[in-house]
Amino acid sequence: MGKKLLIVNTYANLWSTGRIAAEIGEIAVKHGWQCYFAYASESNPCSCEEIRINKSVISYIIHTYLFSRILNLKGFGSWIETKLFIRKIKKIAPDIIHLHNIHQNFLNLPLLFSFLKKAGIPVIWTLHDCWAVTGGCTHFVYNKCENWKTGCYRCPRCGNSDTGGELKGVFRTMPWVLKKKEAYITSVPNLTFVTVSEWLSGVVRSSVVGSVPVQVISNGVDCTRFYPHTDIQAIKQKYGCGNRFMIVGVSSHWSASKGLYDYYRLRELLPADQFVVVLVGITSEQENNIPDGIIGVERTENLDELALIYSAADVVTSLSYQETFGLTIVEGFACGTPAVVYDNTALPELVDSDTGLVVETGNMERLVEAIRQVCKTGKSFYSQACREVAQTRYDKFCQYEKYVELYEQALVSKKV
Repeated sequence: MGKKLLIVNTYANLWSTGRIAAEIGEIAVKHGWQCYFAYASESNPCSCEEIRINKSVISYIIHTYLFSRILNLKGFGSWIETKLFIRKIKKIAPDIIHLHNIHQNFLNLPLLFSFLKKAGIPVIWTLHDCWAVTGGCTHFVYNKCENWKTGCYRCPRCGNSDTGGELKGVFRTMPWVLKKKEAYITSVPNLTFVTVSEWLSGVVRSSVVGSVPVQVISNGVDCTRFYPHTDIQAIKQKYGCGNRFMIVGVSSHWSASKGLYDYYRLRELLPADQFVVVLVGITSEQENNIPDGIIGVERTENLDELALIYSAADVVTSLSYQETFGLTIVEGFACGTPAVVYDNTALPELVDSDTGLVVETGNMERLVEAIRQVCKTGKSFYSQACREVAQTRYDKFCQYEKYVELYEQALVSKKV
């Protein structure tokens, strides 16, 4: 029987992190690993054996509303569920545990990490956001906060829902949470962080858990699913784009920190008869309030339709104020479409002069100039380079092979 891998994430083969985790598992299975996927919410079938982390309604309400939203103690509820899950881990006896997103109110961090410390099982933890290094925030750049470096005192996000802040509680428990995270996370002897960008790696190294080894493995894109489609007129007609220059933005959750209002401003600064903005991931409520001249498309898991939208686009954009990677940009590259992005966090790592333009964050004048420059130069100028970058740097099969190599290295260097 092959070596055993246990993957843990909120979703299994669903939404971005769930798909990424499942694709890593698929690669591991091809290398002879026996793979299990533990998840808490929703799933799609994958090559791993799925294990549901059961959440009772009462426990979920207590963890989500009392612990997370009132006490700001996300990751400190769900005792019973975590104890039951630890029993399952013992039964499986995995050789490697690979954590992804574990902060969606379904696991108890102290219980889990106390077990991992004693078990001695090598643990890989892929960070898709910044939650592990803060007192509760998944992101902090939009608020220009550096308090996570010194203890998360005087949190600017508490109670401020407009900032995308999860921290709405009346108790300022973030310093205590961060100290507990530092203690529990750094106590695990065989833990390795994997970040999806150099920028996030720098954040980890500057944090209270900076003593934990960290490697960088970028997210990957399936270049067999995302490729340049030529039959794009139907998708343009479907969304009423006509022959206008098509500016696309894609997000799973649109907010101010994701640049939603910057797209509104951009729409006002470009002639509507020549340019059209298409935002994928818009909710029905947002669509009711969206300005004229912007086309809203609901969030979709239909990758084929996404590939068609990317292919139809003349430019894919990210006006986000904080990104740990920027997968939508790479998906656009795979479809032969250039990008215009802001110059913050991980976004500049993705784009060079052959694949698009990087502009100053929030500078609408420079943004309009960049869009017009791509329009004048033409998509065809960039397409080949974009496709080559996706295939050579971000192909998922190449990227996720690196995880299998990391698993083998972790077994060899395991501390007893």
